[in-house]
Amino acid sequence: MKIFKYLILAISFTCFAEEPVYPVVIMGGGIGGLTSALYLGRAELQPIVLEGKTPGGLLTQSHSVQNWPGVMEIKGQVLVEQMREQVLANGAIIYPEEVIGVDFSKQPFTIQTQSTDGKKKIRTLKAQTCIIAMGTQPNYLGIPGEKTYWGNGVTNCAVCDGNLYQGKKVGVVGGGDAAVLEALYLSNIANDVTVFVRKDTLRAGEKKRIQNLLSKSNIKIMFDTQVTEIKGDKKSVRSVTLSTKGKQVEYPLDGLFLAIGSKPNSQLFQNQIKLDANGYILVRDGGLTSVKGVYAVGDIVDPVFKQAVTASGDAAKAALEVQQYISDQGILVIKANDKQEAIVNHEAIIEIQSIEQFEAELKKSETPVIVDFYATWCAPCSKVTPILEETAARLNGKVKFLKVNVDKIYDLSKTYEIRSMPTVLLMDSKGEIMNRQVGFEPIFNLLDSLIRE
Repeated sequence: MKIFKYLILAISFTCFAEEPVYPVVIMGGGIGGLTSALYLGRAELQPIVLEGKTPGGLLTQSHSVQNWPGVMEIKGQVLVEQMREQVLANGAIIYPEEVIGVDFSKQPFTIQTQSTDGKKKIRTLKAQTCIIAMGTQPNYLGIPGEKTYWGNGVTNCAVCDGNLYQGKKVGVVGGGDAAVLEALYLSNIANDVTVFVRKDTLRAGEKKRIQNLLSKSNIKIMFDTQVTEIKGDKKSVRSVTLSTKGKQVEYPLDGLFLAIGSKPNSQLFQNQIKLDANGYILVRDGGLTSVKGVYAVGDIVDPVFKQAVTASGDAAKAALEVQQYISDQGILVIKANDKQEAIVNHEAIIEIQSIEQFEAELKKSETPVIVDFYATWCAPCSKVTPILEETAARLNGKVKFLKVNVDKIYDLSKTYEIRSMPTVLLMDSKGEIMNRQVGFEPIFNLLDSLIRE
């Protein structure tokens, strides 16, 4: 096996060329992207990782990972955080940016990105090689009420929002492994869980999980059933309409969780590299796509297995292929001067420890109040935090900022009907709700509007 030799020039890109050309850019910050970054970082190639809108990928939504080698059980978010820390320690650079355009027609390749911090800053990167690890995105039902109640009773992440349904009646749509996992997780929180399966059998592959599902007294399975409409009282979900065995049935529910598969995030590459009929990127062994120097790994190439461990294995192989390619091409590897920006904690935000403290803070406030409902394991919540801190610092004295951990003070989230996270409420000085926003982008727009006023 050829020994890799790299010429490392510890000089600024600005001294070498007007525009830096990175040796490798990795698109996606999930398990696949992070594994590639680890291998390439240890090879001193200083990979650039564009982590996208969902840092850590869909694995962060898994409450219990029990098939990661060497670990009996671990939360998906914890596993990703450990990998991210390891990747950074080995020299990778991670940017909170998503890819919005590429040009693979000539080298160096061109990648256009947009920041995911809400500011939507656009920039262009140049790269000698690329690894695509952008995964998939969940499918939706496309039925009446789905968009209306999204974040207010309809969601696709039990780990993210399940805790908000303690003692409630919820439904899960789907018949595969994801649906089984969602239902099992929710069965420990909700009083009643109904699984709506379109076909006459479950498609889940792990038999032990199916057995566990069937043994739960508070789980009911409805086969040959489709959800055709979601209804509510304009604030939250109250029921769904079912088409089951030729009949239309109104079924009362407090929340509906979607687990109906996903589609590859490959739209950007339709005219750049070869895809199959379902949009998955076609690759050869080692992850090479139809364009030399461009590799793809993980769920975006895998319509069958979709496992964290297979994504990681494929990513390791692709990283080794990239190293070999760079060596064979005689590409000069130049270390960038990029530095990760540290997030500064501001003391302008009050962490609420009890309902009594919350009520006291509202009572004595003479200014509007922002209340951030979050959870430590919620990936989108972590994206909101630095924006909230920056806004609190700039509006210090003009707006009071409070944070509520829903796991510690569940009763507050129940009182204010929090159905999804992150959720931010804007209250007046009397404690009346003036604005409610759910999700990163709407929250960013609200905070940005406060700064501009």
